[in-house]
Amino acid sequence: MATTHEETHTITRITRFIPKPFDEVLAKLQSSIKNPTSDPGLSILNHMDSKESFEAATNAGLGPHGFMQFVQWNHGSWMHLYGVHEGKQSTRIVFGNPQIAITMLRHDVSAGLFAPVEALVVERADGRGTDVIQIKPSTLVAGREGATKELRDAAEVLDGKLEKLWAFVASE
Repeated sequence: MATTHEETHTITRITRFIPKPFDEVLAKLQSSIKNPTSDPGLSILNHMDSKESFEAATNAGLGPHGFMQFVQWNHGSWMHLYGVHEGKQSTRIVFGNPQIAITMLRHDVSAGLFAPVEALVVERADGRGTDVIQIKPSTLVAGREGATKELRDAAEVLDGKLEKLWAFVASE
């Protein structure tokens, strides 16, 4: 018989307002996170025979801020069918870096539930800028009672790398 265990996490949701058009914010983000799936030669899944091969493939697939895109959903393409966020764009992007993820997974394999990270890029209803919404990774990965200091420290490194990415995206 299966049993269930529930834990409460204290998480932090971050909304960043960027006073730029949605398309510009999304383009700047995408310029910094490579999309290895757009180049079959960069697929990290083709390099699982050794740690060295995997790391080399991962490194080749990383953008300038050390992240790669795994998947993207354009919610704006269908929400209007239901009268939601009429005519405005909304895209969810999942991105990360397996070499950052392993620094957390070493301490708690359940950190894999929250790696890679995701962000929602949303055109503001008034059309005057873009909101980028995400959950602070360290609060997901290590926000539960009993999380170790090592896990928290590893997750906070990811927080810092994301802050640098968002500063780049918001910059002129």
